[in-house]
Amino acid sequence: MNTQSVTERQLATNVLVIGTGGAGLRASIELAERGVQVLAVGNRRKHDAHTSLAAGGINAALGTMDPEDSWQQHAADTLRESYFLADPEIIEIVARNAARGIEELERWGMPFAREDYGRLSQRFFGAHTYRRTCFTGDYTGLEMQRTLVSHAVAAGVEIVDTIYITRILASDGVVFGAYGFDVVDGTPVVIHADAVILAVGGHTRIWRYTSSRRDENTGDSFRLAALAGGKIRDAELVQFHPSGLIEPEDAAGTLVSEAARGEGGILRNALRGAINGSLRSRADGAVHP
Repeated sequence: MNTQSVTERQLATNVLVIGTGGAGLRASIELAERGVQVLAVGNRRKHDAHTSLAAGGINAALGTMDPEDSWQQHAADTLRESYFLADPEIIEIVARNAARGIEELERWGMPFAREDYGRLSQRFFGAHTYRRTCFTGDYTGLEMQRTLVSHAVAAGVEIVDTIYITRILASDGVVFGAYGFDVVDGTPVVIHADAVILAVGGHTRIWRYTSSRRDENTGDSFRLAALAGGKIRDAELVQFHPSGLIEPEDAAGTLVSEAARGEGGILRNALRGAINGSLRSRADGAVHP
């Protein structure tokens, strides 16, 4: 029996951000630029967060291709395609600020596709009245992740991408850090923090077929929040990419980019017939605000 003690690693910060994808990094940048000490942790290489797999683009009513577009139209399209289940206040916040998000990414060095005259290219995505998707080839998420990592480091964010968090530390309703381990050598890690931001993705991997990577979106966010005493809201509202492969088995979950349909691509079944009817309209109407 091995009785050798395991040395625990201790870290401390003002704000701990769990998750180093797009959401976690953007939150970290905002805090760092306001002078707050931030530690962002994840369990994958920082350039390989799930954000890096996003292919299609980012939606914002810039009007570079269709001057008639507006944030109000963007909000209306989103609310309609949510079957009026989405929170109108959240939709307004997202639609109003989407243009600012694109401008920030561009200023931080993200190489968006452009037209011949230098304006940003925009294309149709699901349920858009006008073209409003900004993109970088078919690897928009990868470039966004690279841009955010670079700017976060420049802003002073400490990123540790080898820590798997297993528990948020809380007492009497007050969060004071998190516990986990180093995925490289198994060393236990305790992180003391004045506040914790949870940004570790969803739970689509509990279904057999999904466009998420097999070892991501496994519901860690729900588990961590629930164990810390948090309340889970709207857990039944899950985003599945509307088109992808289910056969052969080793390719199950491979998505067919929304950009393919936005540019006029036709989905066909195994008999080479075009997919139509309610399934086609549901896929074409998928919204990624």
